[in-house]
Amino acid sequence: MIYQPAKEESEMTEVTAFRKELKAICDAEWEKIKAGRFFQMMKRPELQRDLYIKSIVQVYHYTKNNAINQAVACWNQDHKKVGLLRFAMKHALEELGHENMAYNDLIAIGVDKSEFDKPMLPATEAFYGYLDFVSVCRGIIPRLGYSFWAEDCYEHLEPLMDVCKNHLKLTDQQLTFFVAHAIIDEKHSEQVNAAIDRWVVTDEEKESVKQVARTTVYLMGKILESVADEF
Repeated sequence: MIYQPAKEESEMTEVTAFRKELKAICDAEWEKIKAGRFFQMMKRPELQRDLYIKSIVQVYHYTKNNAINQAVACWNQDHKKVGLLRFAMKHALEELGHENMAYNDLIAIGVDKSEFDKPMLPATEAFYGYLDFVSVCRGIIPRLGYSFWAEDCYEHLEPLMDVCKNHLKLTDQQLTFFVAHAIIDEKHSEQVNAAIDRWVVTDEEKESVKQVARTTVYLMGKILESVADEF
């Protein structure tokens, strides 16, 4: 059975005060990241290719579990919240295999497959483990804090995209994780926003979403700083 959003869910287009607050939290963390070593080092031509490769390998590692922990988040959810469960299960299904875009992008530019067999960096493992914890112990609603920015962070990745396209001369076919994926994520972002508007109601729920959003963006920054530390 194909999930169709409830009418009121699909019509929620106005940015709510809560989502404005949530975006401000995420944007503040991203500004710290963009002022950090990774993005500063990306300005150095001799490091650009290796920084890009190493960062995308880490993206591959945490993305490969996204669909699974999204599905796991459903296990202790109230069965009466059918719409919320449908949203999470459908979203999990559609996230399956997205790590292969990152994998194929790097293979397409000559990266050896053995790069993906190396252990993930400690910061990536912490990010990976935190998402598992949120999914198992806190559930769908808090995890929306991660989905909120993960589906709509491309504006913050523009410096990286500029390097990839204008300095590394990569084509859209070699950047599917950012280009084709962005098209998919645009729809997902709308669905996540609608889910937040509909299901995140109490002050406690709002605080849990904000906490997960803040923590996951922070940990993403630590992944990128860890990549920079490799040089």
